[in-house]
Amino acid sequence: MSGVTVVTSASVDPVSDNDVKIALRIPTSDSTHDTLIATCRGVATEVVQRYLGRSLTNQTLKLSLDAVPYENDGDFPITEGLSTGAYMTRIARHIYLPQPPLVSVTHIKTFNDSDTATTIATSKYYVDTSTDAGRVVLRTGETWGEMLRVANSMEITYVAGYGTSSGVVPMAIRQAIISMAVNYFENPEPILKGEGSSPVSGVIQSLLRPYNVRRFGIGFSWWLENQ
Repeated sequence: MSGVTVVTSASVDPVSDNDVKIALRIPTSDSTHDTLIATCRGVATEVVQRYLGRSLTNQTLKLSLDAVPYENDGDFPITEGLSTGAYMTRIARHIYLPQPPLVSVTHIKTFNDSDTATTIATSKYYVDTSTDAGRVVLRTGETWGEMLRVANSMEITYVAGYGTSSGVVPMAIRQAIISMAVNYFENPEPILKGEGSSPVSGVIQSLLRPYNVRRFGIGFSWWLENQ
């Protein structure tokens, strides 16, 4: 199993309360509905971020893995007779990092069964940020090292997001958050007439679809949904 946890939350929101006020045609100096607007904006931001499977403004995340995924989604080789040792040649030499875009990798640690951590030298792997689904890749001749702990035997801490200011987040994503926040403010009912049960309406989906990340298989192969 594996999981992603937030180490350091984003310090900047992709959308401000004033952005929502302007869309609602409420003067930014009017503080009457500030609490409700902040709540609607916060909920909309969380829903959009989870729907996309992305980091918006920069945050620090930690990916915990029980083991490095095998190539071809766990396609184990079949051997006759007795064999010893792990299928090292089948272990993936790259690991995709969830909730892109990837900015940087802080460190990679492995753990033995005594819970002793070993930090993998940065010279042993390459950080690929050139693709939308960022990854770490072992350099030639290197291995991931000792991974003997029964659970969470590897931890990768990394920074992901579009940047440290709201303006770097794609405009379509920001507009989707604003539209959703306005909808929450004006229509407190969870489902609007004529809409389905999805937390994201069809119009907002059209804004977000080019940025939607989908996970296929049991490994960490992350792709953009550009259908």
